[in-house]
Amino acid sequence: MRTGIAVGACVLLFVLALAIRAPAALVDARLEALSGGSARLADASGTVWNGRGALWLAPGYATPRFEWHLDAWPLLAGELRGWLVGEHGGEPRASFAIRSGGLALRDVVLAVPAQALLHAAGAPEALASAGGTIGLRSDALSLRSDAIDGRIAMRWDGATLSGPRPEARVALGDVRLDAVGQGNALAGTLANAGGDVDISGSARASTDGAARVEAVIRPRAGIDAERARAIAAALAVLGRPEGADGYHVVWSASSR
Repeated sequence: MRTGIAVGACVLLFVLALAIRAPAALVDARLEALSGGSARLADASGTVWNGRGALWLAPGYATPRFEWHLDAWPLLAGELRGWLVGEHGGEPRASFAIRSGGLALRDVVLAVPAQALLHAAGAPEALASAGGTIGLRSDALSLRSDAIDGRIAMRWDGATLSGPRPEARVALGDVRLDAVGQGNALAGTLANAGGDVDISGSARASTDGAARVEAVIRPRAGIDAERARAIAAALAVLGRPEGADGYHVVWSASSR
């Protein structure tokens, strides 16, 4: 009996030692599987508990390197808890807690090129070739299977879209989305400042994996007539005419 207990204890200690020393590269394999290959952990080092690396997004963008830490003891209660922060104390950063009931995020700061983020989200080619940087911030966000609580602020700085010619990109200015949890969805309004166009619309993402962005975009009054025609040609690819000079653009996606 004592021999059996001793053998069992040795096996348990061996398994724990392997888990503690598990390489950070295992995170890359799991992330690749969950994202269908659109996201990877690049240049990983350390262990799954204390590691370093960079988030890679198709078609070829990597965030600045960051380090992460996972707390071991919460695992006994079925919770994965930890944090990540830029390698030199900067961005990206976030604290997280994952449990069977959902995901909780705090102090989230992330900025990535629009092209990389929209491509990873499955946006149509006309949007996936966008320019500018998308920044995401949230003080607190909780996602459960049936509800979303909290707020998120998105800022798309220097936003541009492809035009009818490579040199005729459409300047959207700085696009803003402030979304708040509403039942089983995160929803908010779209607006912009500056650029060649006026944007007004809404965006919504729900717990069932569905997302929808809807907006009316129209050339700003007073811009050069030739420029206005080029913008209209670009917007006609994205949506249908709305009113005298606007275009109604809708993008929907689902992870199921």
